[in-house]
Amino acid sequence: MSSINRLALSLFSCLLVLPGALLSAPAMAQGAPAVRTGIEEVAAKAGVQALRRAATARASSRAVELLSRYVRIDTVNPPGNELRGAQFLASVLEESGINARVFESRPGRGNVYARLRGDGSRRPVILLSHIDVVPADPEQWSVPPFEAVVKDGSLYGRGVLDCKGVTTIQLLAMLALKESGTTLSRDIIFLATADEETGGRWGAAWMLDNHYDLLGDAEFVLNEGGFINRDPGKPLVFKLGVAEKSPCWFRVIATGEPGHGSRPAAETAVTRLVDALAKLTAREKKIEVGPVVAGYYAAYAALDEEHARQYRQLERSLESVEFRDWFMADPAAAALVTDTVAPTMLEGSVKTNIIPATATAQVDSRLLPGHDCVSFLSEIRQAVGGPNVRIEPILSFASTQSPMNNELTEAVERVAAAMDERSIVLPALLGGFTDSHYFREKGIHAYGMVPLETSPEERATLHGPDERVSVSSLQDAVGRMVDLLLELGG
Repeated sequence: MSSINRLALSLFSCLLVLPGALLSAPAMAQGAPAVRTGIEEVAAKAGVQALRRAATARASSRAVELLSRYVRIDTVNPPGNELRGAQFLASVLEESGINARVFESRPGRGNVYARLRGDGSRRPVILLSHIDVVPADPEQWSVPPFEAVVKDGSLYGRGVLDCKGVTTIQLLAMLALKESGTTLSRDIIFLATADEETGGRWGAAWMLDNHYDLLGDAEFVLNEGGFINRDPGKPLVFKLGVAEKSPCWFRVIATGEPGHGSRPAAETAVTRLVDALAKLTAREKKIEVGPVVAGYYAAYAALDEEHARQYRQLERSLESVEFRDWFMADPAAAALVTDTVAPTMLEGSVKTNIIPATATAQVDSRLLPGHDCVSFLSEIRQAVGGPNVRIEPILSFASTQSPMNNELTEAVERVAAAMDERSIVLPALLGGFTDSHYFREKGIHAYGMVPLETSPEERATLHGPDERVSVSSLQDAVGRMVDLLLELGG
């Protein structure tokens, strides 16, 4: 006898002995069809759940193999070459019976779109990720960064966290729902895009500009920008990205008389650039605690008894020199309450003994919500500019935020509680930026949430050497993504 039939028989036996079920034989006979209908519904529901569990288990078991194949496809940006990655993802979707479309925004820049239909009673949710990855210097890695090596229970490779692992989790969750025959109240839209690492111009922005008809009906976006933080001695923290700082990238360009390195002038393009960067990085940082950050630390106070009082009133606490020095010593924390500047690229002479006419630095600056790049660069020009030093913008857009209380945030709360009743969901401001802002600008609520457990050591490898993800956490995340989609669209 199948487990479903055993369940149905057990339920039927229980109904017969309930006080309300002690009926005469004729009455009982008349009520029998209704009783059977209820049992059939319960059995059918149990059957669907069993199918879904089995489909999810099969999908999870594919995670390492699928992500490994994906990592080995070179999509380093620049130049990107995401088309091969898009075609790979499309082939996996097609093999599972989900129609996929690949859009080439420019030669070699690929984006892939697919939709799993629901019953249409609620608006769709987009599973968003990006195909491109940042470069990796093999000399700094313990394993080849693009060979997808499993070592000590973890999968190593560029992109396993940012963001090919995210893509894999989302894709496999979608396949599990498809295989199990689950119909949600929402369509699930799979969207993996190009060019996120250099601003998203040929990816998310291009898709919204050119194919809004495929995306504009969505209500929510689930994107990178928030993991489940597994930190020693603390409850699990579901970090839900609801807002992001805005980029204000710019160049500092210094000029001077060129010449031979053996006869340097008192000031050269290089010395002027060095002086400008010194002034730039020495500028006093204005501290500002926005509402999302204040709320984040007020909630985080429950996890840190030693600093609970200060966290609950962070803005006031930062007036204390002792606490401020301690708090600002953590770059990640400091970035949440200040506009940051980080010189990242330098360009000068092509030869040691040639003094160049121009020396250039590129600066990665991130601004707090409410701060704009035009005003910020005006301040920078006053502080470091001059007749031989000019500032030129590279990239900027406004900071964006999504609501902190709706069906999606409530779904995350339920998944967190089901995983561990001690879990905490913390709406957070991201120090970096993602493609979420393109969707927020269109009125689609976007959130950073990938239900993947990560340790502090793993998170530290983002954009760095030995990027890695725990194999067991990767597999578990597929099931949690299925759970989250069920909570959101069940």
